[in-house]
Amino acid sequence: MISKKQNIVFSLLFSAIFLLIFSSSYSQKILRVGYINMDYILENLDDYKLANQEYSLKLDKWKREIEKKNNDLDVRFKELEIKRPLITTTIYEEFKAELDFEKKQLEDYQQKRFGPEGDWIIQEKILIQPIQDEVLAAVQKIADKNKFDFIFDKSSAIIMLYSEKKYDISELVLKSILRQEKLDNLQMNFEDESKQKRRDSILKVREEKKVELQKRRDSILNARKNR
Repeated sequence: MISKKQNIVFSLLFSAIFLLIFSSSYSQKILRVGYINMDYILENLDDYKLANQEYSLKLDKWKREIEKKNNDLDVRFKELEIKRPLITTTIYEEFKAELDFEKKQLEDYQQKRFGPEGDWIIQEKILIQPIQDEVLAAVQKIADKNKFDFIFDKSSAIIMLYSEKKYDISELVLKSILRQEKLDNLQMNFEDESKQKRRDSILKVREEKKVELQKRRDSILNARKNR
């Protein structure tokens, strides 16, 4: 794990390299630079809030599950030690081996859930990464449209000693995403409304056919009665 001191060194080194690139390129053209606050954008997206909440609930569920099993094993280990003087060595070792096996299974399960390549990473990719990708896509779209050369994330490890608010495009990105969500919702509502209208139209035609068929039957029956 990178220490805080190393993180600062890396950030300063990155800043120095960027300034060097900036100064060497400035003579050729004026660079357009902007930045975003990813944390601010995500915190204002309902989809992210829901996904993050679901993600946290799953992690909490797994943690409680592991903690409960671990506490249960601790109790059983203590009970076995209390019974040890009352049972034979063979029986004690058999019970001990069974508990050790269950302890190893629990450790494997904990590794599966929270290991370096555990389910917590998979769930993060499933629930949260798509929303982060959506933000990055919006940033890319805005960068292409407005001809930005660099866009940084203020909430990342990069240290921004000073930044003017006019270079902050977080609100622009957020509004772009929310606007697209509204358009998508409108499209979905329109499609749902169209489907409902089609269903209503089909039901109306069926009902009219039933009425017409009933009229024909009544007409036939009346004609037979009048013979």
